[in-house]
Amino acid sequence: MGPRARLLSSALLLGVLTGCTTPVASPAASTPAPGPPAAELARFYDQRLVWTDCDGAECASLVVPVDYADPDGPTFEIAVLRAPSTAEARGSLVVNPGGPGSSGRDYARAASGVVTDALRDAYDVVGFDPRGVGASAPVDCADDAEFDLLIATDGTPDTPAEVAEIERVSAVLECTSSVDGLVDHLSTADAARDMDVLRAALGEERLDYLGVSYGTHLGATYAALFPDRVGRFVLDGPLPRDLDAEELTLGQALGFEDSLRRFVAYCAAEGDCPLGDDPDPEVGLARLREILDALDTQPASTGDPDRPLTEAAATYAILMSLYRVSDRPLLRDALASLASGDGTPLQRLLDERTGRQADGTYRDNSFDAFYAVSCRDRAAPGDITASVDRLSSAAPFLGEYLAWGNLPCAGIEVTAPPQARGAAPTILVVATTHDPATPFAWADALVAQLGDAVLLVREGDGHTAYREGSVCIDESIDEFFLDGALPEPGAVCD
Repeated sequence: MGPRARLLSSALLLGVLTGCTTPVASPAASTPAPGPPAAELARFYDQRLVWTDCDGAECASLVVPVDYADPDGPTFEIAVLRAPSTAEARGSLVVNPGGPGSSGRDYARAASGVVTDALRDAYDVVGFDPRGVGASAPVDCADDAEFDLLIATDGTPDTPAEVAEIERVSAVLECTSSVDGLVDHLSTADAARDMDVLRAALGEERLDYLGVSYGTHLGATYAALFPDRVGRFVLDGPLPRDLDAEELTLGQALGFEDSLRRFVAYCAAEGDCPLGDDPDPEVGLARLREILDALDTQPASTGDPDRPLTEAAATYAILMSLYRVSDRPLLRDALASLASGDGTPLQRLLDERTGRQADGTYRDNSFDAFYAVSCRDRAAPGDITASVDRLSSAAPFLGEYLAWGNLPCAGIEVTAPPQARGAAPTILVVATTHDPATPFAWADALVAQLGDAVLLVREGDGHTAYREGSVCIDESIDEFFLDGALPEPGAVCD
């Protein structure tokens, strides 16, 4: 989840999980068979995918209605990709990488890095570009130069003129689509309905699903809409369905501040830290604030006179570098250069993390789709200035910066989240104790919303847990997908 505009959980840590699992009946045996879809949607549910080769994977298109309340109205195609099983497939595992705005097709293409060899043997790994994303009727909300400006514009305005500027820049976002009416139907609930049509087209009675980050929100929404069609669901990096924009922003501000303090502590322990070597992270944070404040009046040189590194761009780059522990040395070195007046390494990190290419274009429409979907899921606070004040008080280092990120959604009509239509089979929720983007405090909230869910905890840093170096986590998730065996509730892995 992108931090600039709401980048886009809790049990006591009782010890390290050592493979203790509780066998449970498979979903197919424990819940009644799902009923047929509504008759007016039958032509969509009766589809079968026609797979063609696409650079070593298999691709297909799925026809869905723009508006499920008007199935006789306009339709469009969802782009789907399958990485066939490396052995004998037991079925399909649908995966989603988060965002909103990230390509599920790209995620499935990288299946060998997304799931373990055991799951590659057992499943065809299937990803789809959600509506408005990538190859699925992509939305267009701003051009590349406008996104550059949005990232670089002062996110902590100090004067009425600076407030007016961030309001002006935020207003440039106006989403369009080549598909008539699609922009008004880009909510997560719409994408979840598409995912159920995909399930049927794959020939699956129930859906097996791995969703990470925002993908947990998509999965939880699917479970609310189609509880009897839930197979084995793993939601990694939990995002509760009912957070409003300010609650989401505050949670992330606190999560990123926690991760930033842990980075500062790491930097000091390594020695020769550009933020100082004091073991108290508050001292290092104060030094970082001085460096960022200096950029507010004098952006750093980057070698490109048209793109100096502003305070806002530097803050964004820092947040994007907190997703992976492996980025800590890169961030440390980039901050050392910045402290000496050279913003080039930090700007390079920013460009790599946001997909900005050397020619100034962005490699996909993930920024566009992020705004288009987010703004239809959650309304911006009615009084942005009051929200900024509240978040600045609650999260002094990042609250103001992230709060202004809600401004582009002001005035956009949202789609109310669907009410749960029944109980789904047990879902496995996975959370990391120091996750910056989906903070640990959210895990219990999602578990409670799902009603019947088990929480598995990774004690550590970084965003999400599966395939992040914990054998315990990977084995626990694999055992659930392969055998239906759930870990003990609240089990902890290191």
